[in-house]
Amino acid sequence: MSETKRNLSAWTMSVVILSLLLFFFAVPHTLEDFALGEPAKNGVPAPALALVVSGLFALQGLALFWAGQRDRRSFYIHAGLGIVWPLAAGLAQLPVILTSSNYRSGFVSVLYVVGMIAIGALLFLASLQALRTSGANTQAQK
Repeated sequence: MSETKRNLSAWTMSVVILSLLLFFFAVPHTLEDFALGEPAKNGVPAPALALVVSGLFALQGLALFWAGQRDRRSFYIHAGLGIVWPLAAGLAQLPVILTSSNYRSGFVSVLYVVGMIAIGALLFLASLQALRTSGANTQAQK
């Protein structure tokens, strides 16, 4: 394990950890959405939304794989996901959270949304920094 740590940059490790944390918040929040019938309440067919969400999770998994391979595509995907997840969570959930005295299951449900927004934003920033440093390292090696 320590050999892997030495081979991956600090920014790559940050991106991987933040990506895993994003899974930690996004998966239970998405399950809660489906359990409460949120897609149907908003006129979105559940199978269509399930396809989109599973595609995002698969893309995130691919990005994690590429991070382990030191492929810069990982950082581009993670940067995109770092924007998509917080925007989706923020636009869909924050108005309800801010205007309602009780949101779903309470604190835990709010934590999922806030976690997705905060971790997603950090993932976006870390991915940009990883792209910048990996580009600089590539230039220095030439």
